Amino acid sequence: MATRRKEKIQKAFKEGLEYRVALPFCYTWMARTEKEYEAYATGYIKIVHPEFKVIDVDREKQAAICVKEDKTP
Repeated sequence: MATRRKEKIQKAFKEGLEYRVALPFCYTWMARTEKEYEAYATGYIKIVHPEFKVIDVDREKQAAICVKEDKTP
């Protein structure tokens, strides 16, 4: 019986595509308002994924919708 090897999949971030980034659970109870939650999420994305730009923040799903920015001049 022959076995197949799984091919390694490389993650490729393409400019213009939207990415859903999971946010830490603690932000849900730390933030008192929706605006404060968005500020926490934006700061988190800037630190963890500096190449991404936040488009939308979904508090119910605890995720931020982002696109990759092109930083070349």
